[in-house]
Amino acid sequence: METKGSVSLSFIWKFRLSLYAEGGKLRAEGNRLCAEGGKLYAEGGKLRAEGGKLRAEGSKFYAEGGKLYAEGDKLYAEGDKLYAEGNKLWAEGAKLRAEGGKLCAEGGKLWAEAILEAYGNIGLEWKNWNEQYQSFECHLENGEMFGFEEQKA
Repeated sequence: METKGSVSLSFIWKFRLSLYAEGGKLRAEGNRLCAEGGKLYAEGGKLRAEGGKLRAEGSKFYAEGGKLYAEGDKLYAEGDKLYAEGNKLWAEGAKLRAEGGKLCAEGGKLWAEAILEAYGNIGLEWKNWNEQYQSFECHLENGEMFGFEEQKA
């Protein structure tokens, strides 16, 4: 266990990874909700387009147009509801993405503070993206590397 001063780097590293994992989950859920909102938005657009066609047809056939126009309005209103629901899901997804981003930033800040306390102002480089942990390995200029192999135990 690497300890410099009062800092346990392994502990901070594991905590950072858990924050990144949670942030990744929230981002994925946000993406899913945004995609679902986009589908509803598209479906609302189709209903609006269909309602617009019925409105236009209603204008051509004035006698029967009243009924078609009303049906078009109904479909248009349904489309508006789906637009609103899609926008709501999109906003919820964006909020979850932002929360995930905050957790990732918090993990990065904790890691940087721990390195500063342990080693002072040394260089570090992020390499080798790991999809499972949604993070890179951290290579310090003093030769130390913090990765993911130790996390499997």
